[in-house]
Amino acid sequence: MKYLALAFAAATLFGAGTPPIAPNDPAWRDEWGLRSTHVDALWARSTGDPTVVVAVVDTGIAPIADLRGNLVPGWNVVDDDRDTSDDEGHGTWVASVIAARGNNHRGAAGYCWRCAVMPVKVATDRSPATSGTIARGIRWAVDHGARVVNVSLSGSRGDADEIAAIAYAEAHDALVIASAGNSGDAVPQFPGAVDGVLAVAGTDEHGRLYPWSTRGPWVELAAPGCAIVVDSRAGGTAEGCGSSFSPPAVAGIAGLLLSLDPTLSAEQIAGALRSSATPVDGIGGGIVDARRAAAALGIGVSEAPPSGGATVDRVVTVLSGAVSRSRSVRFDAGEGVVDVQFVAASAVPCQMQLPVTPRQMVIAFAGEPRVLSLRARVRAGPHRLTIRCVRTVRFQLTVDRAAPS
Repeated sequence: MKYLALAFAAATLFGAGTPPIAPNDPAWRDEWGLRSTHVDALWARSTGDPTVVVAVVDTGIAPIADLRGNLVPGWNVVDDDRDTSDDEGHGTWVASVIAARGNNHRGAAGYCWRCAVMPVKVATDRSPATSGTIARGIRWAVDHGARVVNVSLSGSRGDADEIAAIAYAEAHDALVIASAGNSGDAVPQFPGAVDGVLAVAGTDEHGRLYPWSTRGPWVELAAPGCAIVVDSRAGGTAEGCGSSFSPPAVAGIAGLLLSLDPTLSAEQIAGALRSSATPVDGIGGGIVDARRAAAALGIGVSEAPPSGGATVDRVVTVLSGAVSRSRSVRFDAGEGVVDVQFVAASAVPCQMQLPVTPRQMVIAFAGEPRVLSLRARVRAGPHRLTIRCVRTVRFQLTVDRAAPS
């Protein structure tokens, strides 16, 4: 029997032959921000790699259905524990802009559907974020594998701790993206104004800065300032406006660029985002453009974003439980690509195997401590995925595939 080892970095293994995706999420028609940044052109090649971790330094994240399978363990900086539940809602909104699962007939689509999201809680409903908690949150995220750090918070004062934390992130090849602020003037806001941070202002559907957006030559990028967010308490979607929702657009695009080429450095990504942006009055840079940023990095993507046309219905199954040696999961799929994500406190002792033909099997080994990912093109019909672990491991498994006909 022939075996094929699947490298985790190869998020685009089947990307070249994948048709453009027009998501079937109910809110897609209202998500003008994603279309205006041309992120849908990148989806033709990749919708994200779960080994790419984007940290959300915020109020925590609720485990909403649209983020199921995307969350990796985080930290509560305020209480110094692992409780990263969101008692305020803001962090969940931000995370949904980055990584809400697209094309699943639910809610809204984020920018990087399969990127991992790490909740780093630096504020609660009783304890606002401070420069100190933000600095500690950035350091924790970097130390635990975040390649991109999103800070949708801003204040009028920076301090030495924040500056040192940003320098620490730079030294460890992590890209920090932060809100420019909602002051409506040009007074620098922090941590966005710290050297080494990409500060992001908010623009409207016509590419103009919103009146509330902080501006000035120190602001390097802009992105849509209103976004459809998934609201954990309302049980549906809502529109959020403010500079909180501009950084996650850039963070999601950065995650996609890393998914397409994991060898990229934070400096390369930041440079491409800046150089390819469309100039906008009022700031030192311009509006982010995912398609042009990819081209600047030499990543070939579809020149025309998807519009209308036929889409392939997808089915997502989420399972949780434990595996002690071996466990099989059976599923039906239509012909096309199947994506499997296995998340555990430690995925290192495990591997996954999926036969794709009678003579070929895809095998996935841990390329990141907490996540196993497998992508394969399969024939229509029933399939059996086998999980093997050398010791007992509790897990959550997501199987995303074309709907059986």
